[in-house]
Amino acid sequence: MDWVGVDPLHQVVTRDEAMDFIPWLSVRWQSSPPDSGHYFWWDDKGLALKSAAIDARSSVHVDFLHGAQARRVKAVTGEALTRAMGCQKGLRPSIIDMTAGLGGDCSVLANVGCEIVAMEKHPVVAALLRDALRRAAEADTTWCENVQFRHADSVERVSGVSHGVIYLDPMFPKERRAAPSLTMQVLHSLEQTTDHPERLLEAALDSDAARVVVKRPIKADFLGGRVPSSQIKAKTIRFDLYPKRKLTIDDCERFQGMVDA
Repeated sequence: MDWVGVDPLHQVVTRDEAMDFIPWLSVRWQSSPPDSGHYFWWDDKGLALKSAAIDARSSVHVDFLHGAQARRVKAVTGEALTRAMGCQKGLRPSIIDMTAGLGGDCSVLANVGCEIVAMEKHPVVAALLRDALRRAAEADTTWCENVQFRHADSVERVSGVSHGVIYLDPMFPKERRAAPSLTMQVLHSLEQTTDHPERLLEAALDSDAARVVVKRPIKADFLGGRVPSSQIKAKTIRFDLYPKRKLTIDDCERFQGMVDA
C-alpha cells in the first residue's frame, strides 16, 4: 500500500535519508495535504502523521528529545512499570516489548538500563517510532543503545525466547466519557489490522521467558480470562504479572538474532 506524504519544504535529501530507516513503508510525496484520509508529514521535527479530518495543526509525532515523553523518560525512578518488570538493585532484566506502539514504555525501561527488543507490527506506527529512535540516537541519547527495534509480527518471534521478560501493552478500549486525543483517534482507526491481544498473550505464555507482564486499565477484565499471579497497580492502570520462575542475572542477557539488518 502506498501512503501519501506531504513535504511542504521539499527537504528531499534529509527526508529520503530518514526514510532509508523505514524500508517497509512506501510513501508518495507531494507538497500539499490530501482532501481525505491519514497522511505523513515531514518537516524539521521529523516524521509525523496527520489526518485530513482533523485540525491540520495537530499530528501524531513521537519525540524522545523534547516535551512530555522526554520528561517522563528522565524523571522515572520507581514507578509501577519498572517494578512490574522486576527491576531492582543489580538486576535489570532484558525485555521483549511485543506491542511497542509509540515507544512510551520501552524508552523508560531502556533509560533505567534494561535491554529492550521493541516490536511493532503496524507499519505506520512502526514508522513513527523508528524515526523517533533515529532522531534520539543521532542526538547521542545514551539509552537508545539499549533498544533493538524490529517491525515484525511479535507472535512469530517469541517462541524461541528462553529468558527475560515479555511485556504486552495492548490497545486500551475506546474512552466513552471523554473526547480521545488525536493520537488515540488515529491509533484506534488503525487497530483493525492488529492482532487480537489474547493471541499475543498465549504466544508469550508459551515461551520460556521468566515472566510475562500485561498492562491493563485499572478496572478491565483479565486479558483472555487468564488470572495473573499478582498485580502492581497505579492510579488508572495496572500490571498483571504471570511469573514462571524467579528472575536472575541470566535474565539480563541481551537477546540475539531479533534485530532488522
